[in-house]
Amino acid sequence: MHRFTEFLHSKCPLQANVSSLRSLLALGTGIFILLYLFQPFGISNYSGSIFLMCLGVGILSSCVQGLCSLLFLGIPRRKKGFVTNGDVLIYSVAIELAMAFSMTIYASFCFGAPLSWQLFFVFFYWTFLIWLLVTGISTLIGYNRMLHNRLEEVKVKTNEEQVGIMITLHDQNLRGEDLSLPINNLLYIEAQKNNALVCYVVDGKIERRELRTTLTALKADLPYDNIFQCHRSFLVNINNIESAKGNSNGYLLRFKVCRDTIPVSRTFVPSLRKYLS
Repeated sequence: MHRFTEFLHSKCPLQANVSSLRSLLALGTGIFILLYLFQPFGISNYSGSIFLMCLGVGILSSCVQGLCSLLFLGIPRRKKGFVTNGDVLIYSVAIELAMAFSMTIYASFCFGAPLSWQLFFVFFYWTFLIWLLVTGISTLIGYNRMLHNRLEEVKVKTNEEQVGIMITLHDQNLRGEDLSLPINNLLYIEAQKNNALVCYVVDGKIERRELRTTLTALKADLPYDNIFQCHRSFLVNINNIESAKGNSNGYLLRFKVCRDTIPVSRTFVPSLRKYLS
């Protein structure tokens, strides 16, 4: 119970502005297109203009979304400077009830059906399914946006702090040569059987070099937080990541200067979140 209470009062990591004009237009347009193209819930039986009826649902959805987000997210954000998980939970319940109530009245007007609790619960079920879909998509987009913004903040800070720092990666082969380079030039290291492939930048060009060593040994040579093990076969320099997209099952990291994509396995997702928090 204590953990649940703590969760409700903690800051929600997704601080997307769902009441922005762009978000409201996207919601209304998306619902309109979904209803008009597929015509679910018996819409195809409507005797009037299906276009106008679906358009009305989209506009009504945007209005309800804007009002609920203003009351249950906007006001708490202005008072506290942020939104808690409890605020988001209350907002989710409120918008579901408001959507079901408004759609019941709208359907009664369009189809001439008498107002009843049965009709309300039918729309409660339908709007809940749509709400799950919209919430899932918006949460994924919002989380990726938050991750990108936080990644940029961390990169700027650590890049400035590590200017001039040289690192040395040791080759365990007696005849091999160690590799020395500025830490900000390192992109990633990939384990390949008994070798490790180091990918780095020299004068704006991508260079790759194999060392006779292990990922574990190289990780010991790099005691820096931004040199992150994202997979059992990869070490990556967070400073040179351009984007991170995915979900709790894993991410794909992309670089600015090369087309290689590096996976973040599910095991290492919590570590990435902790680093960016």
